[in-house]
Amino acid sequence: MIGTIVLFNNNSIYAKQAIWRDFNNMKELVAAIRNGEKNDNNINWEKFQDSGIYQNEDKDSKECLQLAHKIGNNLGDYEIVHCFRDENYFKNKYTEPETPEPRPETNASLNVPEPQPETNASLNVPEPQPETNASLNVPEPQPETNASDIITPRSIDLNITVGKDPIARSENQMVTVVALDPTTGKVLDRVFIKLEIKDPVGILVKNYTGTVGNLTRTFKIGENAIGTFIISATASQAGVQSTKSLPFQVQ
Repeated sequence: MIGTIVLFNNNSIYAKQAIWRDFNNMKELVAAIRNGEKNDNNINWEKFQDSGIYQNEDKDSKECLQLAHKIGNNLGDYEIVHCFRDENYFKNKYTEPETPEPRPETNASLNVPEPQPETNASLNVPEPQPETNASLNVPEPQPETNASDIITPRSIDLNITVGKDPIARSENQMVTVVALDPTTGKVLDRVFIKLEIKDPVGILVKNYTGTVGNLTRTFKIGENAIGTFIISATASQAGVQSTKSLPFQVQ
């Protein structure tokens, strides 16, 4: 008897596995795509819509993914990354700017001066002047000053330091931001400091604020985080603002 041996390739037996299957949220999926662990340029849209990852996204993220699918009648993994980083990515890219309505010509656009009503000045009639302390030879009251009042600098120097660079995953990282007066070199008081820390994917992982010139915070690096983190600090006082950033490596 002559037998027939049939060999099956695993890929022909099992259906293509959904790239979101092994992840609990969109952040984990995007990280895997960016690292090259997952790759699918023709995602099953109907199954993806029924997935927990899609259902847990907010309205803006869903609308971005729907628009991406509608534009190409397809959804690729790189389009998921775009929507995760910027919910308005495809809306801004493919929406045509509105054309402004034509405005009717006016005297101003034709450089025709508007007629001015007659006033005392045009008739050479002097305006009556109200009596003031100066005309009555009464000295003006002077505002009270306090030598301890804070003098606002014209610019702010920012200094950012980290406890470790590079640093290992799961370790505690310490970040310090100091706002200085560039003239005196002293730490500023009553200055608003905003501190943001983003992971290698560009996701905001920590956000701190303070109202003193020396702000120190400690946070734990995630177990799956690896790459370049970016620290951004902004200091502002009485209309004067300064911004600075500093990267550090997680191994």
